[in-house]
Amino acid sequence: MDIFYIIIGFTIGVIACFTLYITNKKGINENGRIEKIFALVLFCLFFVRYMGGRDKIIDTVGLNVRSPFGVEGQAKTFLSVILLWFGFASITLMTTYPFFRGKIKSLDGTVKYFATPVFLVTVIFMGILTVALDGSVAGEGVYWRGAVYSAETGFALGMCGYYFISDFSFRFSRKNFFVGTLIVVGMLVVSTPSYLFQTLFGEGSAAIKLKDLTVYHRIAVYGAVISPALIYFLFRRFAPEVKRYALLYVSLAAMHSYCYGYTFSTFLNVTSWPLHLCNTAMFIIPLCLIFKWDKLFYFTLFINVLGAFFAMLMPNYSDSVRFLSASSIQFWLNHYCAFFMPVLIIALRIYQRPKLRQFVYSLVAFAVYFLFILVINAWFSNYGSVDFFFINSDFIADKLGQWAKNLRNITLVFTISDLRFTFYPIYQSLFFLVYVGLALAMWFLYEQFFQVADLYYEIGSRKKKIRADRLALEVKLNGRSVDEPMNPDAKNKLILRNFSKKYNTSEVYAVKDANLEIEGGQIFGFLGPNGAGKSTIIKSIVGIQTITSGSIEVCGYDVEKQPIGAKLQTGFVPDHYALYENLTGREYVNYIADLYGVSFEDRTKRIDEYVYNFNLGKAFDNQIKTYSHGMKQKITIMSALVHNPKLWILDEPLTGLDPESIFQVKECMKKHAAEGNIVFFSSHIIDVVERICDRIAIIKGGTILCERKVEDIEKSGEQLEDFYMKTIGETHHD
Repeated sequence: MDIFYIIIGFTIGVIACFTLYITNKKGINENGRIEKIFALVLFCLFFVRYMGGRDKIIDTVGLNVRSPFGVEGQAKTFLSVILLWFGFASITLMTTYPFFRGKIKSLDGTVKYFATPVFLVTVIFMGILTVALDGSVAGEGVYWRGAVYSAETGFALGMCGYYFISDFSFRFSRKNFFVGTLIVVGMLVVSTPSYLFQTLFGEGSAAIKLKDLTVYHRIAVYGAVISPALIYFLFRRFAPEVKRYALLYVSLAAMHSYCYGYTFSTFLNVTSWPLHLCNTAMFIIPLCLIFKWDKLFYFTLFINVLGAFFAMLMPNYSDSVRFLSASSIQFWLNHYCAFFMPVLIIALRIYQRPKLRQFVYSLVAFAVYFLFILVINAWFSNYGSVDFFFINSDFIADKLGQWAKNLRNITLVFTISDLRFTFYPIYQSLFFLVYVGLALAMWFLYEQFFQVADLYYEIGSRKKKIRADRLALEVKLNGRSVDEPMNPDAKNKLILRNFSKKYNTSEVYAVKDANLEIEGGQIFGFLGPNGAGKSTIIKSIVGIQTITSGSIEVCGYDVEKQPIGAKLQTGFVPDHYALYENLTGREYVNYIADLYGVSFEDRTKRIDEYVYNFNLGKAFDNQIKTYSHGMKQKITIMSALVHNPKLWILDEPLTGLDPESIFQVKECMKKHAAEGNIVFFSSHIIDVVERICDRIAIIKGGTILCERKVEDIEKSGEQLEDFYMKTIGETHHD
């Protein structure tokens, strides 16, 4: 009957290929609609065949024990296992590829040069494979699972053929071969059937036990942490669609492998349903990745992960189960995925990080699940032994001690229509509350993990930006030293070009399209009401915060691309100073001078001059914490000027100062500007601005409304205060 299966496979393959080709030619296959329908049909064929019966080859132990081919059929057994394994990986690929075609180009070669030959060889050896699935029954004549398997494989082969003839753009190269090999290896690893090792190598040594926290058990648990870390570092830099597809493929392959022992007949026995908490994760995760069901996802993130972790610590299989047996591999595969897949989905940012609302939803969903399982356990116990979520037996109580067993002895029993229902109210209520408490602990651990991840992403983003800025700077400098200003024609200017700033938490720009050009030798006043955007511009000039768009140049140095060069030209007096108050004034100013690399001779000369001008001689060697507000402000000014910056920025420098201190600061500003430097300061004291400033700008609502020479305003016969109030008032009126 081998030839019959081959005829079925190739016939259906030709029909499938021809149908796809014609529908594409006639424009019916818009956006790959027909291809996606074919993928769903392929999945249905696979599902019917896969769930239609338990594969006989599963019972094989070491190629010959209970093999459907007998002791002499080792070669056939080996060939069958390999083809089933490769076919398993290829079917998962072909049922998902049409939904991602065009989005992930590297999959094209995998379909053509891996899946196609796999399906071709599978059709040819279909007769052997049907015996591997159904044993001697398949060898006696045409068997329905064999026919479905032939149709499934032929259908997939036809799809591959269509992709081959519809697109010849993929070409072999060393890079494509390397990437394709990595993809195939990854597909095969995650698609490994649960029975593969048992069939090829036997069930493993009885001395190796994956329970009771033996060294082997601990290694298996460590693998649950190492595996997601490897996957994360492998995919963290890929595009979102690539990451989503990779996780979807892993989850589908794991789900298929987990279901190897389930058949349609399994569900006729209610005690065999996969209702354990970790079992549900195998089905929830693919659904969440396919349909983007966020609420269901956060349930598995908080509840399934915790359950899987405890299940791995306390495996519930018997001592007779060996570590390479199909049931052991299935157990660890199940709990690995339930444990790390939800965390990996968050880490790779397929889903947004949960907020408190999602956590509450997950607890509500868990309460519903818990009540459902309570009823199911009590009900299904009438038909056999059930213990979904381990709340119907003493499995957990036995590990906790006698006190837990005593609580479990308190029961509530009643009957409904000959059905006996048994509950353990106190024990099960405590079980629920403890699990909720542990889920709260999980929330805390997630928050710590998110903080670490944020730090990692921030560092990575900064490094990436630094590298990009460095490259752009080198291109802009065109061979000149990176220590030189990017714009040598602006060595004594402060320039803002279309500067805009928007904070992450806001949709509104704090400053929008600000443009200024200030020459050396000027005192420039910056006016505006509170919240107008003055401090935002100042903090961006000095490099405290990032620039959303536009650019800022300080003496020719680009603030973003040459931050160190720009800072070396700048002295800054903030509106709220922060000093090391356990230091003396002299120690603090010398510390700042050290940061800027000021020579001993230069700093001594400047410090002596400022100490004299600010009348700080008696207090300069006292701790700063003993200073008054005005004295601290003077120390801040001294530290901003000790390196003689070309740009001196002051943000509300006169607030809280006495008249003598205000006079001293104004004189210092005049002297610094007279030496050819830029003095840029914001203030609410308009009289001071009017007396000492050469030019002013007025800002409101993040927009610079005007820029004027103070002299021109005075010539118009208008006081600066009246001009200021009229300017911001007209804007308000509009």
